[in-house]
Amino acid sequence: MGVKAEKVEMKECTDWFFGRVLGLRYECDRRVLLWVAIYHVLTFATWRLWDTLSFGWSLALVVQCALWSFFGATITHNTIHVPVFKTGHMNSLFQIVLTHTYGWPVSALVPGHNLSHHKFTNTAKDAMRPDRMRYSWNLLNYVLFPVATASAIAASDKQYIMDQRARGRPIWKQYLLEAASFYSVQAMLAVHDPRRWVFIIFLPQLYAKFQIIAMNILQHDGCPAAEADPWNNARNFTGSVINYMTFNNGYHTIHHTNPGWHWRLLADAHDLIIKPHIHPNLDQDDLLLYFFRAHIYPGKRLWYDGSEYVLPPDVPDVKWYYGTAETYSSSEPVPDSLLHVTKKQR
Repeated sequence: MGVKAEKVEMKECTDWFFGRVLGLRYECDRRVLLWVAIYHVLTFATWRLWDTLSFGWSLALVVQCALWSFFGATITHNTIHVPVFKTGHMNSLFQIVLTHTYGWPVSALVPGHNLSHHKFTNTAKDAMRPDRMRYSWNLLNYVLFPVATASAIAASDKQYIMDQRARGRPIWKQYLLEAASFYSVQAMLAVHDPRRWVFIIFLPQLYAKFQIIAMNILQHDGCPAAEADPWNNARNFTGSVINYMTFNNGYHTIHHTNPGWHWRLLADAHDLIIKPHIHPNLDQDDLLLYFFRAHIYPGKRLWYDGSEYVLPPDVPDVKWYYGTAETYSSSEPVPDSLLHVTKKQR
C-alpha cells in the first residue's frame, strides 16, 4: 500500500522561526530537519558515552547511527534535486550539514547522479546502470555494485568538478566548502580517537553511502532504458514505513519522470500518473521481501515482467559530460489534477 499519511496539501512554512528566520520553504520539511538533527544528536551521544557502554549497547547504537546516516543520504538525494530553503546561503549551509550526515561532499553527487544516471537511465552513459554487474550469483551483483559504480564515475566526477572550477561556477565554491569541512572534521576525529571514529562515524557513513548506491540495483535491475520505455524503467517500493523514513524515495519512476517535484507530491503523483501505465511487478509493497526474493532465495535475476533475464552485451561506458551547467532537475508543472487529489485527501 502507498503512503496515505503523505497525501496532504503542500503548505508553505510561514511561522516565525522555521519560515522567517531559517527560510524553510514547506512545513513538511520540518521533519527533514528533525531527521538530520536525530542523526547528529545520536552520533554525539554515542561518542560521549562510548567508554561506558556494554557491547550490546555499542552495537545497537552503531546500527542506529548507520540507519539514520542512510536516512540522511536519502535527504541528500532529495536536496540536490529540490532545495529545502528559500535562500542560497541557507541551502549552502544545509548541504554542509548533510555532508557530515551521510559522509561525502553533497555537490559531488550532481555529476554521477543527476547528469549521468537521471539523464541517461540504464544506457551506456549511465554510470549507475545495473547491467554492468554480470555475476551469476545475484547477491554479488548487489554487494559489489557500489564498488563498480564508484570506480566508473570517479573520472567523470573529477572532470566535472574541475570544469566547474575553470568556468567559475558556484557549485565549485560550494564543493570546496563541503570538502574542506568534511575532510578536516574527519581527520580531526580520526586523530583524536581512531577507534570511536571507525565505529561511530566511518562505518555508519560507509553503510549510508553503500546503501544509497546499492538501491539502484533494487530500483532499476531488469528494467529497460528510459529512452526505450518511459514507464517501465524503474521499480517502486510503496510500503508506508520505508517511504515515511526516507521521504518517499520509494516512488522512483515518478521521481525520474519529474526530478524537480518535491518529495511530498510523489505518492499521489505515482498513483495518478505512473501506476496506470506500469507493469504490476514494478510496484513492490515490501522492499526487504523483494530483496530477499531477488538476491537471497530463490535469488534469480529476472526481467521486470518476471521473464528470464538475459544479459545484454557488455558495452563500455560512454562519455556523458560535455561542459554542461545544468543539474537536470527540471520537471513539468504540477498538474491541477494532482493538486486536487492532494487537497481532497487531507
